[in-house]
Amino acid sequence: MTITTTMYDNVTKIIVDSTQEIFATMIPMEIKAGDSFYQKEENITTDLISLISFAGEHSGIIALFCNKSIALKITSNMLGMDVTELDQETKDAIGEVTNMIAGNLKNRVCENLGSIHISVPVVIGGASLTISSTCKTHAEISLPSAVTCNSQSTWVMLPFSSEGETFNVGLIIKKND
Repeated sequence: MTITTTMYDNVTKIIVDSTQEIFATMIPMEIKAGDSFYQKEENITTDLISLISFAGEHSGIIALFCNKSIALKITSNMLGMDVTELDQETKDAIGEVTNMIAGNLKNRVCENLGSIHISVPVVIGGASLTISSTCKTHAEISLPSAVTCNSQSTWVMLPFSSEGETFNVGLIIKKND
């Protein structure tokens, strides 16, 4: 059972407010929120994905999707130095941004969604990655220039822009039976 549209709207508003607050206070970077949209495609392609899962009365995933350029800009502003490589430092910074957004969500949604528990961030990024399946039928997927997140669900995407570049905060949520 999925949550109601009104409740979903409240959660997405909390994510937008939290993301803007985090960027205003922790990352000296001006961002502007765009109109949310549903990502109906099963594949979301990007250079960097930071995912945090959550569980409780509701479960789901909150994720930050960004290309290399905006990831470097966010990291540079967060650390106060020029960052030019999509390295572990960048992945750590993007993971921390996702963690702050998820933490804010956790603290603000108890009234609507009940208590939730969040995981640590998982950050995936880079070029020419290969993922191997552990199932009996061995399948190998080659990702030549970006990371792909396969989802059986529809994501609600909340786009943000800064100086002509964009990133998305994505959300999948469902009520547990």
